[in-house]
Amino acid sequence: MSGGQTKLAEHPVLVVIGVIATIIGAVAAGKDLFSSEDPPPRASAPAVPGPASTPGGTGGADDTPTPSATRTRTAEPEQDPQTTGPEPGFPLPGTRTPTPPGVDVPSAKARPPAHTGPLYVRIDMGTTGKVGPNTYRARSEPGADTYVQDAGGRLDRGCYVQWTLKRGGEVVQLARSERCRPPSITLFDFDSGSLGEVGSYTLTADVTTDWNQTASSTVTFEVVPR
Repeated sequence: MSGGQTKLAEHPVLVVIGVIATIIGAVAAGKDLFSSEDPPPRASAPAVPGPASTPGGTGGADDTPTPSATRTRTAEPEQDPQTTGPEPGFPLPGTRTPTPPGVDVPSAKARPPAHTGPLYVRIDMGTTGKVGPNTYRARSEPGADTYVQDAGGRLDRGCYVQWTLKRGGEVVQLARSERCRPPSITLFDFDSGSLGEVGSYTLTADVTTDWNQTASSTVTFEVVPR
């Protein structure tokens, strides 16, 4: 046995103390190791390469900056109003049918009458003093109206009447009417005594209009004693 081993064998207590000190030192070193370790690194985005450095340079702060590599949203192009599709239910602008302007068509009532063609004139005698067909009592005053018509229908405006009452060939009474026949008005009133004598009478109505139309009508009747 060597001299070192002889010394250890001679001092067993020192050996045990040395082993215990070694174990305690190993445990303390293990605690320091675990407490000093950093947490595992987190996953990070891949590194963006920096700006290329000039030959022989280091790519530091003095290098020319380049645009950021961060992706930006590309602006959407504006839609052309002429090419933009219409909303559902609406035709395309090029195919939209324009609304024709309104045409004012006058109604039949608003149209002026067609005052053309020949006039038709009729004399309607009253019934006061009438004692038979076309026969009146002396000194009666029956009155008379006219009915005037042209291509546009019956006229009561824009037409005028010249009345002539005769007994035989003698003029007994003359009168004028400003209208052909206003409603419910006798156009020709016999003067008192114009039918005072017995005989054959004629009443003539000469009609003219604002449209240069003319026509006449004559009625013949008898006057008998009372």
